[in-house]
Amino acid sequence: MDPVKSKVISELFFAPSVVLPIVGGISAELLSWAMAGNATLMLAGAAGILGGLGWMMTRIIFKVEAITEEAMRIEQEQVIKAENAKLDQLMQQLISDKDERTQDYLILLRSLRDDFQVQTSQPGVQMRSAKVREQVGAIFNAAVEQLGNSYKLWELSENLGGEARQKVLANREQVLQEVSATVDRLQVAVTQIKEMIQQDKKVDLASMREELEATMRIARRTEEKMREIENSTSINDSSIRE
Repeated sequence: MDPVKSKVISELFFAPSVVLPIVGGISAELLSWAMAGNATLMLAGAAGILGGLGWMMTRIIFKVEAITEEAMRIEQEQVIKAENAKLDQLMQQLISDKDERTQDYLILLRSLRDDFQVQTSQPGVQMRSAKVREQVGAIFNAAVEQLGNSYKLWELSENLGGEARQKVLANREQVLQEVSATVDRLQVAVTQIKEMIQQDKKVDLASMREELEATMRIARRTEEKMREIENSTSINDSSIRE
């Protein structure tokens, strides 16, 4: 089950403020039955059960959005924490390629992600922006993957010489151009979303989805190019060994 859904269900139906009165009420009813129908315990048990069920319904009707947004916030914080560890590792790799562009791209991507996260985590915005946040997250991950690919190509070029090395570096340059395009489009999208939210928190963010999908297509094309490059490299390596 989706972690957010699981958290929401747990908060709505299994929160202590819901479970304890019901459990207490059931216990009182059982004790009343054991005592041959003690009226006080029976009334206390009924009050506990009805009170717990009533509070559950109140939470479902009036608090489900707040509970869902809080669950989404916690889940996102956990994702970002794990993500940051991987990004720190990637930054160390990019430092070694001595190309400041790759480091700048990663710094900008992280800044865009953090800014976007702050804007879309506002009360009343988080749930409605879920689809857009999913798209932005996919683009962010694709751009990070592109940067990882640029490092792989640089690393490969260090073990080659002559024409082969130049060809790999040319391929790397293509990847970096695609990274630049992805970052630029993502920056524009995040800026537009930020402005839309600031101007009117009730704005429909669905209008951004098509533009984000176009950005995602750019990232996917880069992934396809990288696979072609890797396949080509594998074939050439096999030919050399033969």
